[in-house]
Amino acid sequence: MLLRQLVITITLLSAAYESYASQQNQPNIIVILADDVSPDKFSFFAQKEAVNTPNIDALAKRGVAFETAYATAMCGPSRVQIMTGRYPEKTGVYQNGIWKGDSRQSVYSNFDNFVQVAKQAGYVTGITGKWNAGEQFPTEPSIGFDEYNLWKGEKSAKGRKGITPFNGAYEDADTPSRYWHPLYTQNGKRLVTTENDYGVDLETEFAMDFVKRHKDKPFLLYWPTVAPHGTRLGMPTTPHRGKPGEMGKTGKQETAARFDALIEYLDFSVGRLVKQLTDLSLLDNTVIIFTSDNGTAVTAKTRGIERGVQVVSIMAGPTIKARGATRELMDFTDIAPTIQDIVAKQNVSRFEFDGNSLWPFLQGKVDETRPW
Repeated sequence: MLLRQLVITITLLSAAYESYASQQNQPNIIVILADDVSPDKFSFFAQKEAVNTPNIDALAKRGVAFETAYATAMCGPSRVQIMTGRYPEKTGVYQNGIWKGDSRQSVYSNFDNFVQVAKQAGYVTGITGKWNAGEQFPTEPSIGFDEYNLWKGEKSAKGRKGITPFNGAYEDADTPSRYWHPLYTQNGKRLVTTENDYGVDLETEFAMDFVKRHKDKPFLLYWPTVAPHGTRLGMPTTPHRGKPGEMGKTGKQETAARFDALIEYLDFSVGRLVKQLTDLSLLDNTVIIFTSDNGTAVTAKTRGIERGVQVVSIMAGPTIKARGATRELMDFTDIAPTIQDIVAKQNVSRFEFDGNSLWPFLQGKVDETRPW
């Protein structure tokens, strides 16, 4: 009897250790989605319109920066495409105002997404920033996020079955600003903010706290940030913060300066998160994907031309070969199958996506992403 108990104990401990070791070997994943900004604004690509983005440049230098990366020309369909790995003709999401049939209410019930892939592999999942990707709320089972911290919070979840939004989180707010004195809800509660609070900071701090709290298990964090966007209210007027609470409109020259300053502040915020990963000894086991949802507003967004759909796309992390800039083609449908390959386990369902996994190319096993 004692021998039998000893064998059972050893077996259980061995299984527990194998599970722990397996989790430790699974790379963490962070997907950062900038809002309305073209590749020419990032200094790594050395264009005349670029601002100073050293932290994002550092990711490109130790990983891969796709010079021919494509989304759609508008945020709604791009955000659905990155989540589902499917093209608009499949999902029915063609434009911010054109959602075919009931796709606005059910696109994630109809199509798998990269969050489900990660959850099936045992990842804890979180989202912070701006959703704007349909009326299904990120914590619904069909999507699968465990935690959230979102600008405008639960407006889209109001009245939906099984969702209890924080009363008045949007409609009764003092300000709908995404920058100074912003409106955010976090895990069912509206955050109390003042004119000294800044939206990008709230997202960064949630992200830093999320990776710290989950440092002992594999995690997936999706950060579709509110910045820089075409909105010019509350923009910083200096390279980083600017005057707290500033909400007034400005002239064309100052507007452009504020847009550039906010891109630099986003880069600074990415640097804060990377430092947190470094301090927690997580950076060497974390895949970071930095991209944007469409081209810069006013000059590129909504345009059905090259600059409207071309986006920045940088990927760095463990086992990713440092290629720097590459002309190999990728688009937003490739991100979900890439995440599927990163987290792949024998017991994880293999979802079907329109895109191709970039993981073999990122690891240096092949030199082409696709034949066309």
